[in-house]
Amino acid sequence: MSHCTCGCAHGATPLTIALPTIGPEMTVAEVKDRPGALDVLQRFGLNHCCGAHLTLRESAASAGAPLDDVLEALARAGARS
Repeated sequence: MSHCTCGCAHGATPLTIALPTIGPEMTVAEVKDRPGALDVLQRFGLNHCCGAHLTLRESAASAGAPLDDVLEALARAGARS
């Protein structure tokens, strides 16, 4: 394998960008496109369309869903990392 010496990083391992950890003050819009998140939001009845501007705390309260359960389910789904 040839090694590029010009410093362009050609062939380098791509960087992995870590997403911010999901917390209660993040909006539904910030969360809904993460892997597994949409299924969790739908299961708990959180509005991911018209209510996407709401925080997870507000949306969970509106749906009558325990916030801790929603956050735990997002973590299990792999959406939090």
